[in-house]
Amino acid sequence: MDLMLSSEQETIRDSIRDMLRERMPPERVRAVMATDTGIDRAFWHQAGELGWFGLALPDAVGGAGYGLPEAMILFTELGRALAPGPWLGSTLAAKALSKAETLKSTLDGVLTGTQPVALVDDPADALGTGTTLDGTISGVADLGVADHVLVVGSKDVRFAAARARGFTVAVELSMDPTRRLGTLTARGAEAEMIGAHAAALRRMATVLTAAEAVGVAERTLEMSVEYGKVRQQFGKPIGTFQAIKHRCADMAVRAEVARAVVVYASVAVEEGEADADFHVHSAKALATDAAIQNATDNVQNHGGMGYTWESDAHLYLKRARVLEHTCGSRIAHLDALAAPWRAAG
Repeated sequence: MDLMLSSEQETIRDSIRDMLRERMPPERVRAVMATDTGIDRAFWHQAGELGWFGLALPDAVGGAGYGLPEAMILFTELGRALAPGPWLGSTLAAKALSKAETLKSTLDGVLTGTQPVALVDDPADALGTGTTLDGTISGVADLGVADHVLVVGSKDVRFAAARARGFTVAVELSMDPTRRLGTLTARGAEAEMIGAHAAALRRMATVLTAAEAVGVAERTLEMSVEYGKVRQQFGKPIGTFQAIKHRCADMAVRAEVARAVVVYASVAVEEGEADADFHVHSAKALATDAAIQNATDNVQNHGGMGYTWESDAHLYLKRARVLEHTCGSRIAHLDALAAPWRAAG
């Protein structure tokens, strides 16, 4: 199992990073999050043209011919940039729809960035089962801008138009202004059953969420190091003081550990390793922990400035908190890791 990025993967990473740096710099992120929709449709279409939504799909269905490790690279970069939009739902929908012959035209729309999709993670089947959706589920990211919803239940995967008859969508205030949440209420709404495996899709979603958290952990480390070089106290850069140096060193360790476990998890899932679930749970727990702690330390390293709206430090901390509760909390994944030992006891 090779855990180092290949030269081709490094090229993918660099091209994505360059595009995000050009089209979605911090000032643009702030401009987008202040709009009514919270999404840059022009950039979304460009991402579709570049094949970002189909990185993990084979060429035969319109994808780029890569796999989960390459999609993991994309989501790490999205986390670094705090890029707004339903990236997770659209990427998962492309994977799920690739197995549905009757929805090929919709798949084309998702891949080209013309039909964004929100992920409804419903392991408890709050919306029921079968082709009729009934119930209410809250905390759905980017629900307000999605054309479709992908409902991943305990066993079934269903797909529906977000504005179809029987659906009510209410957008809520969110801790993270770059990722708005919503409540979806279904009353006899019709959905199409997709032949995708719910557990496999949820595993993929968890890895990609963890990858986004790695991006947050890495970028907040860089922000602290950059600030420590230019901010001065007592005539010296604050980065020369042990309090800052030691904190940045701890941040670097957390970011590197998180990156390693997420890369391992993506390869384990892609190669069908027997212990893939173990690595997925580990990746989500460690990556979101690294994101939260690094983002918190980044605020601290920026001192009084770090607590202001003008600083981007708080945006990364808010994204980290939202990621913590996406696709299962840290506690839930730690419980899953401990389950075999509890059963044995």
